[in-house]
Amino acid sequence: MDDRLGGGFFSNSMVLVSYQTGTRFVEFLNWIMPVKSGKKFFVVLVDYYRPVDELLNIASVEGFSQEKTEGGVYLLSFDRMRIINCFSSEATEREYLLSDKIYTVDEPFDTDRLFSVMRTVRKKIPEDLWVIWTFLTLTDLSVGVSEEEISRFIRRALRLHKQYGDIAFYLLNMDAHSKRFLAVINQLMDVVINFKVEEAGEKLRRYIQVIKSPLPNDTTKLYYDVDADGKLIVY
Repeated sequence: MDDRLGGGFFSNSMVLVSYQTGTRFVEFLNWIMPVKSGKKFFVVLVDYYRPVDELLNIASVEGFSQEKTEGGVYLLSFDRMRIINCFSSEATEREYLLSDKIYTVDEPFDTDRLFSVMRTVRKKIPEDLWVIWTFLTLTDLSVGVSEEEISRFIRRALRLHKQYGDIAFYLLNMDAHSKRFLAVINQLMDVVINFKVEEAGEKLRRYIQVIKSPLPNDTTKLYYDVDADGKLIVY
């Protein structure tokens, strides 16, 4: 992927991971949390995709540990992660216990409210730390927000990420949006990577294609499969 991007991801970059119907979210797990890095970093996950309780069960990921309370409940010790919960406007008991790590947005389709929470979370993380944002997903946000409002929100988010020199990954389903909207979002992003499918006889072949990068990039289709552990196998 570094070769395809012409050298890898720069800090201070906004990346659009655009996927097509026929691909699966298991293919993006490695984008959400880099598990091996010599740098001190935080991951901020803006979650419209799944209940936070499911995210709390990822303790096996390197850099995250489990702690058992007196009541026998396992909680994650989030040393390097913050979750902005937009899936449910009502926090669970576990979320209340981790209220300094999980921020529940009571109006998840109010982009002003969402942006305010994102800014609050970033201000609480030391500026010298490398922060990776992952937004799951712009398509889920668009269920309750117009494409025009999402475009305005992305412009504000861009300035926030650039201010701190962060890397931000935004995901969307390209089949769910108008060509005009996709053109606008592609223009705003520094890097655009497509996960797509094509017919091959009676099967679908999946591939990755880098269509935008700050450096000269390889636009050749990179075909892949996914093994039982959810890892990508390229060929």
